[in-house]
Amino acid sequence: MSSTAQAPSHPKQRKLEKASASTIVNVMVIVDSDAITAVYPKNPNASKDNPTGLNHHEGITMLCNIENYVGNIGNDPANLEFKANVGDWVSFHAMTVSGNSESAVILYDVSSLNGVNVFNAFHATMETRTGAVLPNPGSQDGLPPTVQPVTFFSYDSKVANQGKEQLKMKIALYTLDDTAENQVLYDYFWWDPQIDVQ
Repeated sequence: MSSTAQAPSHPKQRKLEKASASTIVNVMVIVDSDAITAVYPKNPNASKDNPTGLNHHEGITMLCNIENYVGNIGNDPANLEFKANVGDWVSFHAMTVSGNSESAVILYDVSSLNGVNVFNAFHATMETRTGAVLPNPGSQDGLPPTVQPVTFFSYDSKVANQGKEQLKMKIALYTLDDTAENQVLYDYFWWDPQIDVQ
């Protein structure tokens, strides 16, 4: 198995009807990889089927749209409380504090841990913006931007009920090799955030 960064396999195309039929609550998982690597050594036997648990949610911060944000449960930035209606969609995205430019993360699974079923089953989805903007490498300030197709990945679910649910979220963490050119697998991790949908 390759240890270089890969996108989730066989993601589903996000349905266009989502945006028009309901609200989308975007949740960004921001990962401080230094906080994780300071506690957990690199795992030479890393397995995505047996990820290492983040015992104290080290390095994890979750944010969402300001209009949906209520707060963080127990002052833990990895536990999120937000407002959503039954039928709304929730999309989880993930990146490191460097924007995946140095260390990088890929969110590869989200599932229920306590079976409360606030959410329907989560699925890896993707959407490609054919005219996505990127900083222009030929200019000092990055403007005007270059325009090219970019594919974005997320884990999505439709809200089934209001309430609190314990989720199991899994990420693959990649760090730079000795050449500082290649992102190589460090380990797979999971944590158990509590999500309160009001």
